Amino acid sequence: MALVTPNAGELELLDKMLKDALSSDEDYILKLYSNDYTPDQAAVTASFTEANFTNYAATTLTRAGWSSAATVSNKAESSYATQSWTCGATGNTIYGYYVCNPSDTVLWAEKFAVSRTLADGDVLNLTPKFSLNSEN
Repeated sequence: MALVTPNAGELELLDKMLKDALSSDEDYILKLYSNDYTPDQAAVTASFTEANFTNYAATTLTRAGWSSAATVSNKAESSYATQSWTCGATGNTIYGYYVCNPSDTVLWAEKFAVSRTLADGDVLNLTPKFSLNSEN
């Protein structure tokens, strides 16, 4: 599934890139979701059911942790170090992830091509990424 940036996230990110000049050095929050939802332009935090398997916690993505932007398949892309969660006694089915700012605006989200059912001892690894490309 393709990465989706909801309308509110587009506005927030564009303001950060162009208007605010990153004057507010805020970190972002990576969350996994457990409802079978396909992100779209209207996605908001309430669109997602955050994962709640044993040992799950949302992860803070610091600005310093992002790789330098590079061109990959004609898109500008930046990625973050792989994040890992190890499921404890109570599991979840994980459908994807979403990234929010501290005020809980969904900046982008991605549904996995195949959901992942986690049981005791299973590990989920995820490499967050963000890409931009021209509409033309």
